Amino acid sequence: MRESLRLFIQSIFPQFVIDWLIVEPLLGTRKLNRGEMLFHEGDTCEFVGLTLKGCLRMFFLKDGKELTLFFHPEHYPVGDYQSFRLHQPACFSCQAIEDSEVLILNQQVIRVLESAPDGQQLMRLMVEYLAFRLRDRLLSLYRDTPEQRYLRLLETEPQLLQRIPQHYIASYLGLEPESLSRLKRRVYQRGFP
Repeated sequence: MRESLRLFIQSIFPQFVIDWLIVEPLLGTRKLNRGEMLFHEGDTCEFVGLTLKGCLRMFFLKDGKELTLFFHPEHYPVGDYQSFRLHQPACFSCQAIEDSEVLILNQQVIRVLESAPDGQQLMRLMVEYLAFRLRDRLLSLYRDTPEQRYLRLLETEPQLLQRIPQHYIASYLGLEPESLSRLKRRVYQRGFP
Protein backbone atom coordinates (compact mmCIF):
# COMPACT_ATOMS: atom_id res chain seq x y z
CA MET A 1 0.00 0.00 0.00
CA ARG A 2 2.55 2.51 1.18
CA GLU A 3 4.84 1.73 -1.76
CA SER A 4 2.19 2.68 -4.34
CA LEU A 5 1.56 6.02 -2.64
CA ARG A 6 5.28 6.67 -2.21
CA LEU A 7 5.92 5.97 -5.92
CA PHE A 8 3.07 8.26 -6.98
CA ILE A 9 4.30 11.08 -4.74
CA GLN A 10 7.86 10.53 -5.95
CA SER A 11 6.67 10.85 -9.56
CA ILE A 12 5.35 14.38 -8.91
CA PHE A 13 7.74 15.47 -6.13
CA PRO A 14 10.93 13.36 -5.93
CA GLN A 15 12.38 15.39 -3.03
CA PHE A 16 9.41 14.82 -0.70
CA VAL A 17 10.42 13.20 2.60
CA ILE A 18 8.11 11.88 5.30
CA ASP A 19 8.23 9.20 7.96
CA TRP A 20 6.11 6.53 6.27
CA LEU A 21 5.75 4.71 9.59
CA ILE A 22 3.42 7.55 10.63
CA VAL A 23 1.43 7.48 7.38
CA GLU A 24 1.04 3.75 6.84
CA PRO A 25 -1.24 2.92 9.80
CA LEU A 26 -3.65 5.63 8.61
CA LEU A 27 -4.01 4.19 5.11
CA GLY A 28 -6.89 1.98 4.16
CA THR A 29 -8.08 0.23 1.05
CA ARG A 30 -11.44 -0.40 -0.48
CA LYS A 31 -12.12 -3.38 -2.72
CA LEU A 32 -14.78 -3.00 -5.38
CA ASN A 33 -16.39 -5.56 -7.60
CA ARG A 34 -16.94 -4.72 -11.24
CA GLY A 35 -19.90 -2.34 -11.49
CA GLU A 36 -19.70 -1.23 -7.85
CA MET A 37 -19.62 2.49 -7.09
CA LEU A 38 -16.75 4.11 -5.18
CA PHE A 39 -18.88 7.24 -4.67
CA HIS A 40 -21.95 8.85 -6.23
CA GLU A 41 -22.59 12.24 -7.76
CA GLY A 42 -24.28 14.40 -5.13
CA ASP A 43 -22.62 12.68 -2.15
CA THR A 44 -19.71 14.32 -0.36
CA CYS A 45 -16.49 12.56 -1.32
CA GLU A 46 -14.82 11.81 2.04
CA PHE A 47 -11.47 10.73 0.57
CA VAL A 48 -9.17 10.80 -2.39
CA GLY A 49 -7.52 7.64 -3.55
CA LEU A 50 -5.05 5.86 -5.74
CA THR A 51 -6.01 2.86 -7.85
CA LEU A 52 -3.95 -0.11 -6.69
CA LYS A 53 -5.60 -2.73 -8.88
CA GLY A 54 -8.20 -2.71 -11.63
CA CYS A 55 -9.75 0.25 -13.40
CA LEU A 56 -12.44 2.76 -12.52
CA ARG A 57 -14.25 5.40 -14.51
CA MET A 58 -15.33 8.88 -13.50
CA PHE A 59 -18.60 9.98 -15.07
CA PHE A 60 -21.52 12.35 -14.65
CA LEU A 61 -25.10 12.41 -15.85
CA LYS A 62 -26.41 14.84 -18.41
CA ASP A 63 -30.00 14.53 -19.57
CA GLY A 64 -30.07 11.01 -18.15
CA LYS A 65 -27.02 9.94 -20.14
CA GLU A 66 -23.71 8.89 -18.57
CA LEU A 67 -20.73 10.85 -19.89
CA THR A 68 -17.33 9.36 -19.04
CA LEU A 69 -14.69 11.94 -18.19
CA PHE A 70 -11.73 9.83 -17.03
CA PHE A 71 -10.48 6.29 -16.64
CA HIS A 72 -8.41 5.45 -13.57
CA PRO A 73 -6.26 2.35 -14.08
CA GLU A 74 -3.52 1.30 -11.68
CA HIS A 75 -1.41 4.12 -10.18
CA TYR A 76 -3.89 6.86 -11.11
CA PRO A 77 -5.42 9.17 -8.48
CA VAL A 78 -9.17 9.02 -8.12
CA GLY A 79 -11.81 11.10 -6.34
CA ASP A 80 -13.61 14.41 -6.51
CA TYR A 81 -10.93 16.59 -4.95
CA GLN A 82 -13.11 19.69 -4.71
CA SER A 83 -15.84 17.75 -2.92
CA PHE A 84 -13.22 16.27 -0.59
CA ARG A 85 -11.55 19.56 0.31
CA LEU A 86 -14.63 21.80 0.47
CA HIS A 87 -17.09 19.21 1.86
CA GLN A 88 -19.60 19.79 -0.92
CA PRO A 89 -21.54 17.38 -3.11
CA ALA A 90 -19.46 15.51 -5.69
CA CYS A 91 -19.96 16.52 -9.31
CA PHE A 92 -19.08 13.02 -10.52
CA SER A 93 -19.71 9.37 -9.81
CA CYS A 94 -16.95 6.79 -9.79
CA GLN A 95 -17.54 3.16 -10.76
CA ALA A 96 -15.28 0.11 -10.96
CA ILE A 97 -15.23 -1.28 -14.49
CA GLU A 98 -13.05 -4.17 -13.33
CA ASP A 99 -12.65 -5.76 -9.93
CA SER A 100 -10.56 -3.05 -8.28
CA GLU A 101 -8.76 -1.99 -5.14
CA VAL A 102 -8.32 1.65 -4.17
CA LEU A 103 -5.92 3.09 -1.61
CA ILE A 104 -7.95 5.49 0.54
CA LEU A 105 -6.48 8.80 1.72
CA ASN A 106 -8.90 10.40 4.16
CA GLN A 107 -8.63 13.83 5.80
CA GLN A 108 -6.31 12.46 8.50
CA VAL A 109 -3.82 11.12 5.94
CA ILE A 110 -3.87 14.40 4.02
CA ARG A 111 -3.25 16.38 7.25
CA VAL A 112 -0.21 14.20 8.02
CA LEU A 113 1.15 14.67 4.49
CA GLU A 114 0.53 18.43 4.72
CA SER A 115 2.35 18.64 8.06
CA ALA A 116 5.59 17.26 6.60
CA PRO A 117 8.32 19.87 5.99
CA ASP A 118 7.45 20.13 2.28
CA GLY A 119 3.83 19.13 2.73
CA GLN A 120 2.29 22.33 1.39
CA GLN A 121 4.42 22.08 -1.73
CA LEU A 122 3.35 18.45 -2.15
CA MET A 123 -0.32 19.45 -1.95
CA ARG A 124 0.20 22.21 -4.51
CA LEU A 125 1.91 19.77 -6.88
CA MET A 126 -0.87 17.22 -6.42
CA VAL A 127 -3.51 19.82 -7.22
CA GLU A 128 -1.49 20.95 -10.24
CA TYR A 129 -1.27 17.35 -11.43
CA LEU A 130 -5.06 17.01 -11.24
CA ALA A 131 -5.66 20.46 -12.78
CA PHE A 132 -3.32 19.78 -15.71
CA ARG A 133 -4.99 16.44 -16.36
CA LEU A 134 -8.42 18.08 -16.34
CA ARG A 135 -7.15 20.90 -18.57
CA ASP A 136 -5.80 18.41 -21.12
CA ARG A 137 -9.09 16.53 -21.15
CA LEU A 138 -11.14 19.71 -21.51
CA LEU A 139 -8.99 20.98 -24.38
CA SER A 140 -9.23 17.62 -26.10
CA LEU A 141 -13.02 17.68 -25.86
CA TYR A 142 -13.13 21.10 -27.53
CA ARG A 143 -10.23 20.85 -29.97
CA ASP A 144 -9.99 17.24 -31.05
CA THR A 145 -12.31 15.07 -33.05
CA PRO A 146 -13.43 11.77 -31.56
CA GLU A 147 -11.03 10.08 -33.99
CA GLN A 148 -8.10 12.15 -32.70
CA ARG A 149 -9.05 11.23 -29.12
CA TYR A 150 -9.24 7.56 -30.09
CA LEU A 151 -5.84 7.70 -31.81
CA ARG A 152 -4.35 9.34 -28.72
CA LEU A 153 -5.72 6.51 -26.58
CA LEU A 154 -4.21 4.01 -29.01
CA GLU A 155 -0.84 5.73 -28.74
CA THR A 156 -0.73 6.47 -25.02
CA GLU A 157 -2.75 3.73 -23.33
CA PRO A 158 -3.47 0.91 -25.81
CA GLN A 159 -3.85 -1.64 -23.00
CA LEU A 160 -6.89 0.27 -21.72
CA LEU A 161 -8.72 -0.33 -24.98
CA GLN A 162 -8.54 -4.07 -24.28
CA ARG A 163 -9.78 -3.69 -20.70
CA ILE A 164 -12.63 -1.19 -20.98
CA PRO A 165 -16.07 -2.04 -22.41
CA GLN A 166 -16.70 -0.38 -25.75
CA HIS A 167 -19.74 1.61 -24.60
CA TYR A 168 -17.56 3.34 -21.96
CA ILE A 169 -14.89 4.11 -24.54
CA ALA A 170 -17.58 5.53 -26.83
CA SER A 171 -18.86 7.69 -23.95
CA TYR A 172 -15.32 8.90 -23.24
CA LEU A 173 -14.82 9.84 -26.89
CA GLY A 174 -18.20 11.57 -27.12
CA LEU A 175 -19.71 8.98 -29.48
CA GLU A 176 -22.52 6.47 -29.63
CA PRO A 177 -21.27 2.85 -29.57
CA GLU A 178 -22.27 2.32 -33.23
CA SER A 179 -20.22 5.36 -34.27
CA LEU A 180 -17.22 3.98 -32.37
CA SER A 181 -17.47 0.75 -34.37
CA ARG A 182 -17.40 2.71 -37.63
CA LEU A 183 -14.52 4.88 -36.40
CA LYS A 184 -12.47 1.81 -35.41
CA ARG A 185 -13.13 0.19 -38.78
CA ARG A 186 -11.89 3.35 -40.58
CA VAL A 187 -8.78 3.59 -38.40
CA TYR A 188 -7.82 -0.05 -38.88
CA GLN A 189 -8.53 0.02 -42.63
CA ARG A 190 -6.01 2.86 -42.90
CA GLY A 191 -3.45 0.60 -41.27
CA PHE A 192 -3.22 1.74 -37.66
CA PRO A 193 -2.41 -1.20 -35.31
